[in-house]
Amino acid sequence: MILERKHKIFYSLIILLCLSSICYAFFVEYIRGYKPCILCKYQRVPYILGLIIGLFGFIKPSNTKIIIYVFLNFLVSMTLSGYHVGIEQELYQSIFNCSDDNLSILEEGKLLESLSVINPDCRNVNFAVFGVSLATINLVLSFVISSVSYYLYSNAKN
Repeated sequence: MILERKHKIFYSLIILLCLSSICYAFFVEYIRGYKPCILCKYQRVPYILGLIIGLFGFIKPSNTKIIIYVFLNFLVSMTLSGYHVGIEQELYQSIFNCSDDNLSILEEGKLLESLSVINPDCRNVNFAVFGVSLATINLVLSFVISSVSYYLYSNAKN
């Protein structure tokens, strides 16, 4: 019974964290007007999945196998955000570089239209909180959630 209560609290925190992270990402994009790079968009997927997994876990806290899904989900999130942070720190090149196909366009209207669909470069930190990029914050959060979920699963009595 105590274990189920701990799991329910854990899943509540996962739901709250995922929901607030997704809302904050949309706030930064649509209200503040910062266009996300392609990796920023990919990093939202584990949070959407985390929200769904958290809801299932909250409904069925006695099923400890759901914690494994949380662990794997945020392990993927940690990998994505770690890759993004490495690109921001210029440790390696991104495989998602912007193409310069639009340079061959001669009409001004078509050129401006093609420039509006280019995603920002993943190396540039366009938005930061207290000087820390959102990818770095995601890396830390994903590491903490993965660690806590691993701890909870390893200490759960199946």
